Amino acid sequence: MTGGPAGGPAGGPPPEAERSDWTDQDLLTRDEAGGRIRAEIAETQARLDRTDPSRAEERAALERRLRALRAHAAASAGPSGA
Repeated sequence: MTGGPAGGPAGGPPPEAERSDWTDQDLLTRDEAGGRIRAEIAETQARLDRTDPSRAEERAALERRLRALRAHAAASAGPSGA
């Protein structure tokens, strides 16, 4: 047997060249997702602002969506707030 279950010799970690760079990709994905959430918040707020006050159910749905998006954005920002 040439390597252990983890891919490296005797079960050790795989060589650097074989390690996944998913962490770097994940950070880029989170950054992109943050931008998309901010854009969706702005779009939802604009829709709410355009919605006639007499359309109470539609406005309530948009307000719920806006709260959920903002909560997700805050939770995704992490401890630094960025």
